[in-house]
Amino acid sequence: MIALNILDIKKCMSLLLTGSLFDEYSLIEAQIKTFCTFSIDGRYEAAFFVDREETSSHAASVSQDPGEDHDAGYPDYVRWGDVREHCFSMIRGKKTPLFFKFVFFFPKNLQEAFLTKSGSTMNPAHLSGLCLNLRFDGKSLVLTTGSSLTVFTTDRSADRAWDEYVRKLFADQGILVSDL
Repeated sequence: MIALNILDIKKCMSLLLTGSLFDEYSLIEAQIKTFCTFSIDGRYEAAFFVDREETSSHAASVSQDPGEDHDAGYPDYVRWGDVREHCFSMIRGKKTPLFFKFVFFFPKNLQEAFLTKSGSTMNPAHLSGLCLNLRFDGKSLVLTTGSSLTVFTTDRSADRAWDEYVRKLFADQGILVSDL
């Protein structure tokens, strides 16, 4: 796990809210405080897409919007690309938000390839998620990374690989960061 101070907040926010770089990441939760506090639980509500006149047993069998491929990420959570514009509409304006927090998971369908490419010795079955958190307190924007494991292990190769990946990702986008 690393914590980084984002030095170019405006550029990072533009990338996050108007770019597609994170669109395939799963949004676990979001909180945005402007004139009021908006909270988003990123859990995907498949029942929303079922005709309300249909039986509840049919609703239970529908696991996703037929027009979407939620299996690419975490099927229980929406992709950032599906809610990005909504979050942008809450943040944009002349006044800076008082606070916001976004919690993302790296696309699940890319985790095994990520581990292999990085040279990590972590068993892919033991990794349940690679996490990226962005938190703005009104003045500074902090990014933290993390991983979620299904077992206890002393193998931190996935953590190290993820931390390096995130540093490179932001560097490749021209976003300056500093260690906290």
